[in-house]
Amino acid sequence: MLTLITAAILSFMIFFPVVVATSVFKVLDEKQSSEFLRIFFPKYYLFGTLLSLLGLIISALKQDTVSLLFFVFITLAFIFSRQVLMPMINKAKDEAKDIKFNKLHKLSVFINFLQIVCCIVLLVIYLK
Repeated sequence: MLTLITAAILSFMIFFPVVVATSVFKVLDEKQSSEFLRIFFPKYYLFGTLLSLLGLIISALKQDTVSLLFFVFITLAFIFSRQVLMPMINKAKDEAKDIKFNKLHKLSVFINFLQIVCCIVLLVIYLK
């Protein structure tokens, strides 16, 4: 079950930049893409939070300390990104603070990257 949850998290996190983001920026203008992403990202982070919470609970029930630690990080990163980082990014965009927006956006990409790496490491552990 943990393998499936981890693969699901990894899959949707890779699906977004490869499929969704490239499509949005090709089809929609800047204003439309911004509006779409403001609706999309809270759901993206909530979905990730729910999946990773499920992984966290199962890891705790199985007393799998390694998985538990990874899922704690992944879950907290989704919550932080949704509740703290995303509002800061939106505010910087609204106030046309491009340098601040770029730094915050890079931080969100880095957090996503770390979550993806965690999922890959977990899958390697599970599939041994």
